[in-house]
Amino acid sequence: MVKTILDYNATVVTPITNGVNFPIPISPAGREIAVTSVYIDPANPAHYPNKVELKATIGVEAQLDTPNVLVRIWRAGSEIFYGLVELENFYNDWGLISLHMVDINAPAGTQNYQLIVENQDTNAQARVVGPVIFSAMAIGG
Repeated sequence: MVKTILDYNATVVTPITNGVNFPIPISPAGREIAVTSVYIDPANPAHYPNKVELKATIGVEAQLDTPNVLVRIWRAGSEIFYGLVELENFYNDWGLISLHMVDINAPAGTQNYQLIVENQDTNAQARVVGPVIFSAMAIGG
C-alpha cells in the first residue's frame, strides 16, 4: 500500500553536547525541553489511517548518584509515551537518550507534541546538556 507523507517538522534546541544546561527537576515536576508539531489535513484522503513517527535525542549528564530520568511525550494535554532511563552510578557520567515512538491515528488538524524530562530519584541530580533534537513525521495511507 502506498504511503503519503502528510507533514514533517523538527526542533533542534542544540545539535551539540554542552549546547544547553537544563537541570532535570525531581518528580512530579517535569521540564519541557522541546516541542514540535505536524498538520494532518482532513481534506487529504490519505489522512486516515495515519501514523506520526516521533524521534528524539537528548544528551544528559548525571551529576550526583544514579539519576532515573523519565522521558515523556504529551499530545494535546495527554501523555502518549514515557520511558525510564537509569544513568550509571558515576559522577559526571554523560549519555545520549534516543527514542522512537509512533502515535497511531492521531486526530486531524494540528498536533502539538511536547518532550518532557524529570528525575525519579530524589537523592540524585542530572541535567540536559545536549544535543536536544525532536522531530515528527505524519504518514498517511
